[in-house]
Amino acid sequence: MYDNVVLIGFMGSGKTTIGKSLARQLHKKFMDVDSVIEAEQNASITEIFANKGEEYFRDLEQKCINQLTQKTGQVIATGGGLPIYSAISKKSLIVYIDADFDVILDRLPRKERDKRPLLQDESRAKDLFEQRIGTYKELANFSVDANQKVSTFIHVIFDYILDQRVL
Repeated sequence: MYDNVVLIGFMGSGKTTIGKSLARQLHKKFMDVDSVIEAEQNASITEIFANKGEEYFRDLEQKCINQLTQKTGQVIATGGGLPIYSAISKKSLIVYIDADFDVILDRLPRKERDKRPLLQDESRAKDLFEQRIGTYKELANFSVDANQKVSTFIHVIFDYILDQRVL
């Protein structure tokens, strides 16, 4: 039995979209780490990166995930870097949203890509993607192939949670 479901994966893989839908289906509260940080800091992630730096932002992420996982019964979407730089409570079911880099880029409109500081340089972002995959897979209790239709893999996650009685 886990306290929360925590969604991990590269930026733009669909963690927020999936998390909202999954939380509704499970009748649980949805929390998005990036949104919580933006509200607390009264600034966008892009502004925090630009004005205070990545290290400051990573500290905020760790504090946020620590606070969120003190509560139970939530579906939590993380930022793409959180699992790389921060620890996630072992009491959480960690689900890796495993999407190919090209699929992620195809799903993200240009306007959305422009909001993400680490996606500004596509080749650098691809390198970052490749570096992170191993950590995502290592941390996950469950991985889902997110290269298919969103509705399909949300259903796979939902079924896994119900079948395993993990929340």
